[in-house]
Formats: sequence, structure tokens, C-alpha cells
Amino acid sequence: MTAPQNPITRAIWDGTLPIKFSLDGTEAAELGAKISVEPYFIEAPRCSYFPLLTSQIRKYFVDMALNFIGDDAEIWYDVDGIPLKWHYPIGLLFDLHTGYRPDSNSPPPLPWPVTVHFKNFPLDKLIRAQAIDATQDFFMSMIKEADFLRNGSTKKVMNLSKNDQTQLWDGLWSSSSQKYRTENYDRFWSVNYRLVINDGQSPRHIPLRIYLPDNCNPLTLGEVLHQILPDLFPSPLPTENAFAAPVIHG
Repeated sequence: MTAPQNPITRAIWDGTLPIKFSLDGTEAAELGAKISVEPYFIEAPRCSYFPLLTSQIRKYFVDMALNFIGDDAEIWYDVDGIPLKWHYPIGLLFDLHTGYRPDSNSPPPLPWPVTVHFKNFPLDKLIRAQAIDATQDFFMSMIKEADFLRNGSTKKVMNLSKNDQTQLWDGLWSSSSQKYRTENYDRFWSVNYRLVINDGQSPRHIPLRIYLPDNCNPLTLGEVLHQILPDLFPSPLPTENAFAAPVIHG
């Protein structure tokens, strides 16, 4: 199956982001770096994920005299002191953390400055990915969710062979070469096309995932019910004045 030649699909795929990876200064000294370590620059696909870049980032800093013998699962990233979620696409993380809007008059910070950490993994803020397979498993879970919304079942995804799933995932790997980006596009879409095609039938739903900034104020169930059903729940707090009670099924 050939990849779609839709210019919008291709433009989204070709979207890249220049990133400057700098080593945390305190960790550099603790890990035995005797010299000032220069940042590592890369142009990353917006659709890719940080764990897919970690091996080359690790190699660069270790080659620059960093004494690190741990595994990739210990490496994490932050921007302005805020840990970056490894299971979010790189482009999404950039948009969330910079607040960038395409219609804004102020340009975004490019290359995007990201700090690399080799120690003190923030387990209270991030889930540790024990291996690159964990990232792939999370990605495939999202593909299954989309398949269920689109078709009412996950049959299409479950019918993919192990090679098909690997090919779908391998298409997201980073490459600065236009030739390899084109090959990855063809590799990804040769599988993904079979998931999104509906043989002339309209999909049940259009899968859509909405991400919210982490600094939003949390909402309690009472506050949500008060907002959407104010006649039944006149107060956001537990009160005897409520005319209904929520019941959780299952």
C-alpha cells in the first residue's frame, strides 16, 4: 500500500523542531566532566518522542567525557525546571511549554533549549520508561484507542502482525536526512493506511485527543457537576441543597 500524497499529511509529517540539549551543570561535575560540555543540537521530527533520541544524546555526552554507566531509563529532560513527559510527542511538548501560537507576533525560542539529566529521576512527576519498548507500547495503546473510536472495535489493530506494529513504530524514528524522512513516511503510512481506511463507510467517530497544560487548577467532581448541571447542583461543594447525587457505575 503506497503512502498518501496529501500535501497536508506530508507537511505535518515533515514538521521538525531544532533543539539544543544542554547538560545540567551540577550533574556534569558530579559525573566527572573535566571540561565544559558543549550543547548537542538536533533537528527532531515533531511527531517523534524523546526516548527515540535518548541513545544518540547519551552517546554524545558520554563521548564528551561524561562518566555515566547507567541505562537510558535514567535519562530525563526538563524545560525551565519542569520535567518533560516522555510519552508526549516532541512537537506537542514544545507547544505546551512555550505557549506558542502560529498567529502570535512574538517568535518562539529556537532552537528550543532543553536540559538533559542523568541523575535524580523525578519519580513523583514522571513514569520511568524501563526500555524503549515501553514507549512503543504506550504508542500502540493510543492507536488502539483511536481504532476503537473510529470503528467500534480494535480489530484492525489486533490483526496487525508484529512486523506491522514494528514498522509503524519505526517510522517515527528521528532522522535529519530528507531521504530517510521520506522512507519513514512511506514505512509508517504503508501500515497506518490500513487502519484509517473505511472501505467507503463513514467512521463512527473522529478520534481526537485534547491535551491541557499541567498548571491548570484541578476540578473536583462537585465543581464539574455544578458547572454543567447548576439546577441540580447549586453549589460546587457537598451540600444538602443538591437535588441529585452522582453514582459511579462499574
